[in-house]
This record gives sequence, C-alpha cells and structure tokens, in this order.
Amino acid sequence: MARKALLTALALILALAVPAFAQQKAGDKKPAASGAASGAAASAAPRATVSNFGQRWNGMTDKERELYLEGMAFAFRTVCMSAVMTLDSSKTSPQEADKAFRECFSGWFPYRPYDVKQAMNAIYQDKANNIIPFDIAYGQALLKVKGDPIEENLNKLRQDLAKRAK
Repeated sequence: MARKALLTALALILALAVPAFAQQKAGDKKPAASGAASGAAASAAPRATVSNFGQRWNGMTDKERELYLEGMAFAFRTVCMSAVMTLDSSKTSPQEADKAFRECFSGWFPYRPYDVKQAMNAIYQDKANNIIPFDIAYGQALLKVKGDPIEENLNKLRQDLAKRAK
C-alpha cells in the first residue's frame, strides 16, 4: 500500500512538473492574449506575467490544456500498470490483470478529457480560484463533471490556501 501511495505521489509530481518545466524553459515568453493578432502586431502587444495557477491555466492554449490532461492520464496509467505488475502472476490471469488495470484507471480518470478540461476552465474563470493548484482543481473538476456541487469545497480550499500563503 505504501508503494502505491509513493507511486501516486510520484505520478502527480511528474504530471505537475511538466507544465512548470515548460513554463520555466520558455523563459521570458509570456502567454499570448487570446484572439491576439499574428505577426508584428502580436509581438508589440503587452503581455501579462503569469503569477498563479489560474493565470497560467487561462494563458494556456487548448492544446496545452489537453497535453496537461494527457500527462495526468499517462501518470495514472503508469500507477495502475505498476499496481497490476505487482500482483502475483501465478495467481492472476491476464483477464484478471486487465480487469484490475481498467478498474484502477477508471477510478483515477473516469471522464472524457474534454469534459474535465471544460470543468477546469470553468473553475479558473473565477479569479478567486487562481490560487488553487492544478492537481486540486483537477480533482474538483472531476467532482463537477460527476455533478457534485463544488462551491463549498472551493471556498474552503481558497481559505486554507490563503492561510498558508501568509
């Protein structure tokens, strides 16, 4: 069980490190404003500095958001595959292993990525949620797609994260 927790933590770290690394590697590049003109007009336009999760998410292109969710799916797939590989192969048939993998993966990534992306977009449209890290927003997006109310969760998260920031 400790191994599964360690693998889960590692997967989340990797999933979150990729966008941060990409942003760091980009250096002084700022995300372009949506609907910005191409060419010289776009380079002359002032660009906002990304200083928090909401600004970073809103500054991403749809493709970057999809890549983030693909990274999350890959991380969960890796965790689930590791969990299945640790099963005793002499007692587990390939069909049982496949079933165990599918159950594990659908538990972590149960909805269509498009729906999760739209839910995360909705979460980060409220500037008060800019402080919420991507992984936590992802969890809240899953609840939103499921149909659960999340406003109370978001209020508590904002309060807790604001206290930690002080």
